Amino acid sequence: MTSVPVSTGSHRKYLALIALTLLLSCGYTAGSLLPKHIKKLYIPTFENETTRYGIEQELTAKVVEAFTADNRLLVVAESEADAMLRGVIVEYAKGALTFDRAQTVDEFKIEIVVSVEFEDLREGKVLWKEPEFRAWESYSDTGDEPGEEAALEVAISTLATDMLSRTMEGW
Repeated sequence: MTSVPVSTGSHRKYLALIALTLLLSCGYTAGSLLPKHIKKLYIPTFENETTRYGIEQELTAKVVEAFTADNRLLVVAESEADAMLRGVIVEYAKGALTFDRAQTVDEFKIEIVVSVEFEDLREGKVLWKEPEFRAWESYSDTGDEPGEEAALEVAISTLATDMLSRTMEGW
């Protein structure tokens, strides 16, 4: 039996191909890092410790919407839930972001800070907790551009998406 000599270059290419295949197979999956028994989620209305009226309703609705659209967990009443995502809005801040040459505010920034906790109700343990979940958005106060309300909506959407990602993907 004769063997065919393998050149070092071919051998290296073969090993590189195997390494690349293994690396690519460890990529992102659309699954979940949650314990298998968690299928149903309760999201109570977020508490609001700020002076911004109604922000807790807006944030809660957006978080429920994000989880409902994702469809990996069913949003249910507390009595049916395997887990709970609760939070407290601890800060709503509005301030100057940029100035023009005359030192007049050109652009504003709103920021929302939420303390969030995700608890496994069946096991009685907190799976993750973030005391300062943050999102911000900038806006201009000119009449022809969307203002504070539009910026608030974007920041709230960002928070909802980030809470979903943290819960489902564990980042």
